[in-house]
Amino acid sequence: MIEHMMMLVLQLGVVIFAAQAGGILFKRMRMPSVLGEILAGTLIGPYALGAIPLPGLPEGLFPQHEAFPISVGLYGFTTIASILLLFLVGLKTDLKMFIQYSIAGTLVGVGGAVVSFLLGDLCVVFFSHFVFGVQMGFMDPVPLFLGVISTATSVGITARILTERKKIDSPEGVTILSGAVIDDVLGIILLAVVIGVIRSGHIEWKHISQIAFKSVAIWLGCTALGLLFARQIAGALKKSRDAATMAVLSLGLALILAGLFEHAGLAMIIGAYIMGLSLSRTELANVIQDQLSPLYRLFVPVFFCVMGMLVNFRVMGSWQVFIFGAIYTIVSMASKLLGCSVPSLFLQFNFRGALRVGLGMLPRGEVTLIIAGIGLSNGIIQDESFGVAMMMTFLTMLSAPFMLDISLRSTLPVLRKAPEIKSEMRQLKFTMPSQETTELVRRNVHLAFTAEGFYVHLFDIDERVYQIRKGDTIIGMKIASNEIEFVFHPGQTAFVHTLVYEVLAELERTMRELQSFTDRTKIGKQIFSEANGEGLERPQLKDKINPFSVECELKSETKEAIIREMVDILVRAGDIESKDKKQVLDDLLERESVMSTGMQEGIALPHAKTHSVNRLICGIGLRKEGVEFKSLDGKPSRIVVMVLAPKDNPGAYLQFVATISRILSDPARRARILASESNRDLYMAFTS
Repeated sequence: MIEHMMMLVLQLGVVIFAAQAGGILFKRMRMPSVLGEILAGTLIGPYALGAIPLPGLPEGLFPQHEAFPISVGLYGFTTIASILLLFLVGLKTDLKMFIQYSIAGTLVGVGGAVVSFLLGDLCVVFFSHFVFGVQMGFMDPVPLFLGVISTATSVGITARILTERKKIDSPEGVTILSGAVIDDVLGIILLAVVIGVIRSGHIEWKHISQIAFKSVAIWLGCTALGLLFARQIAGALKKSRDAATMAVLSLGLALILAGLFEHAGLAMIIGAYIMGLSLSRTELANVIQDQLSPLYRLFVPVFFCVMGMLVNFRVMGSWQVFIFGAIYTIVSMASKLLGCSVPSLFLQFNFRGALRVGLGMLPRGEVTLIIAGIGLSNGIIQDESFGVAMMMTFLTMLSAPFMLDISLRSTLPVLRKAPEIKSEMRQLKFTMPSQETTELVRRNVHLAFTAEGFYVHLFDIDERVYQIRKGDTIIGMKIASNEIEFVFHPGQTAFVHTLVYEVLAELERTMRELQSFTDRTKIGKQIFSEANGEGLERPQLKDKINPFSVECELKSETKEAIIREMVDILVRAGDIESKDKKQVLDDLLERESVMSTGMQEGIALPHAKTHSVNRLICGIGLRKEGVEFKSLDGKPSRIVVMVLAPKDNPGAYLQFVATISRILSDPARRARILASESNRDLYMAFTS
């Protein structure tokens, strides 16, 4: 037992690294990461590098098993991964759009399954004498089984591409997903029917109808119950009052439903998808997605990598089998494209949309491999037929995601007529004085919504778009540099106005309290409490201070004039462009108006963040006679250190200011600085 666990741990570690490496490589080549994960699996699998003997592992890291190419433990991880993937896909599905396109999905799923089964069976019949040396009929076991194998769509692969392209809730996305689910249900029904026909030797329509009715009833019944009790389920999950716990419990429900579906003779992934779809309209949908994101990034690449490990090119046997495998693959792809795209054209989709639907239904994967494995283990098909099925699966795994990804790059419409928008959304925009103010208000608005029982989710990190949900109430929030924009239904206008007004009122009260904060002077004096800087590392400032940005004899006699003179020094030194001089000065004086940067012990540290510099800038000046800077100790300032940092990327801005303060806390260092007779002396006093 311990040895088996040791092997599983080693295998899983290698699979994780291989999957991540393959995904990253293909992403850099602007190709779907799933392709890289699958190819990585084929390289490290039991039919390639995984079978090479290693010290202590004479059969290799991934030895071939009798019943299945990989170990049960490793395949167990992929099963969990497929459940997680389809659960999250269900959570991301737009339920209203799913229902709106359910008829289209049904027609697409039925069309794809029927055409694929018929053409797959007929393809085997037509080439049976060429490949197997005997002429087979339509109802013979091998043609029937290869017909079933060609029906199942890999909803996992398609969902991954749709997710990466942010098309999971688009018209073509929900049509593909609903069609793929129906396709898998029909494929499983066909599998049960074909196995019954092969074992009994004849067609029993009563038995077939019972199987079909049972499968459809369980599928539709669980979907209806899930949607009906979604709010009660969400309410029970919310009682934990912890986002991580809610996500873990919801995944547990998905696993339970997946297991029950498998026990009932349906695919586990269908049960997981139904649980995700049921929770998709609750306010917990985005919370669960956020919390399960780390698990998704771990498990899902492992799933596709292991799928690639199942591919065995050695079973092609002869050139006849290889040629037939290629023909069977082409027929399987053409039948899906034909069976799914043509029905789409008679619905709302234009040619572009119908093509996307057809391409989305092309890839085969987990269900296909499961069906092929059942046929092989039951002796219905032999290694040659299994190899043909594996070849078809592998080629569609590689080609279909690539073609679908290319088709999804276009932003042109996919419907012949744009859907009507039944409810007009309202927009409310607030303009803030600065980027810092915008961020401050955004944080407090976030907290205010949370306090009201809403769940706030960062929907698009690049555009900074947030989705705010509570029950059926959905509010959008977009953050720009100095703007906050809300999008909501008309009935929420008063609520949004009230919430923002209360946030601003609370901030104003906080600002008044800060202005009366009596400990500001005490805090400022603590900056120089590290007398002599004992026990502290002496920082090196040569790479931070320009030798031409120091002046040992400042001429100005007022604080504002000193600041202007220091800015002129930085312009002459080339640290600031002359066209940016006014903006830099305005930013420094604005910071000075908030709170004086005159510290104590004759030191002033005027500093600011500004858009006019792209790196940290430092200038140093001496006014030995001193100048009034409203210092904390009331003494005139003689040492002036000016620090500027880029506003968008300040980096270690405050840390640098603190470093300067630490240097100047040493009385001996201050004395040496004040004794400087030249600019060079002043520069060396700071940097050596």
